Amino acid sequence: MKKHALVIGSGVASTAYVSVLDFNKIKTSVVGSPYELKEIQNLKKNKKIKLFNLKFSNNIKFFFHNETQLINKKTINLIIIGTNTKGIDWAINILKKLQIDCPILLITKGIVKKKNKLLAISKYIKTKCSNDKIVMAAGPCLAKELINRSHTRTLFASAKISNAKYIKNILENEYYHPDVTQDINGAEICAAIKNIYATIIGSSFGQVGNLSKKKEDNYFNTSSGLFEQSLKEMKYITQKFKGKIDTAQGLAGAGDLYVSVLGGRNAKLGFYLGKGYLYKSIIKKQMRNVTVEGAELIKSSGTKILSIVGQKKLPLLKCLLKAIKGNRMLKIDWKQFTF
Repeated sequence: MKKHALVIGSGVASTAYVSVLDFNKIKTSVVGSPYELKEIQNLKKNKKIKLFNLKFSNNIKFFFHNETQLINKKTINLIIIGTNTKGIDWAINILKKLQIDCPILLITKGIVKKKNKLLAISKYIKTKCSNDKIVMAAGPCLAKELINRSHTRTLFASAKISNAKYIKNILENEYYHPDVTQDINGAEICAAIKNIYATIIGSSFGQVGNLSKKKEDNYFNTSSGLFEQSLKEMKYITQKFKGKIDTAQGLAGAGDLYVSVLGGRNAKLGFYLGKGYLYKSIIKKQMRNVTVEGAELIKSSGTKILSIVGQKKLPLLKCLLKAIKGNRMLKIDWKQFTF
């Protein structure tokens, strides 16, 4: 049977996966969100993205958010959701409208707060629509590098392992190497909270200490110390959300945290916090109109996570919560680390 993928959302992460589908010669229909009209218009015309020096083949078709009726839904056998967390309800509405019974790859990462409970996005989707064949993509995957065909290992997690294997067989190739697991709880919580800890480690430049003479040259010890404590806290949180410690120590946890610290919006926010800027000032000036998933998560769910796991076990999360939600300078108390 010929493969036909539907990709919901046309952001950077979605584009990376569309590039994989194109490389694998998979027919693909991409639906842009209502906020991506200009991008979809350009892609309809020339199928190029100048930023990534990327040109799609005729296997890839682009549609506006209100053109789903033009897609032959009977031939679709893979769905990829690639919106940010704010667009997840829009994606769910498309799923409801099309009613396609096939595996869904979720590359959106985050947690939704519903009736004072924290729900992983996969579980949130299950409360809204009938398709429960959800596979969560986690692990280290910088979109730009995947687009440039760098060797990339990720993790596909699903309660039913056959769904994860199904999507793996469609997407894997000589440079993209997804692994599979049944620990969707662990993979999904790690995918979300690593953004919080990437922000903290990103602040290491400003956390060196007042005794250091040349902070710009002497922050690697600090960064490493924060990384170890971050991973420890991620393990505590993962266990509380019924995930496995091995997942926190693997691609979905340590692996994704490592690559997120090297580059990305969360680490960039941390850099400015470490320099002494206040959160509200940063999002108005240096990072205006930039969605930082770690900050959004800690504002919506940080207090709840602290209450579930315990403040003594999460000193780093507690410090960042004060800095972002309280709009204070980020100050890390190294004596509060868990041992």
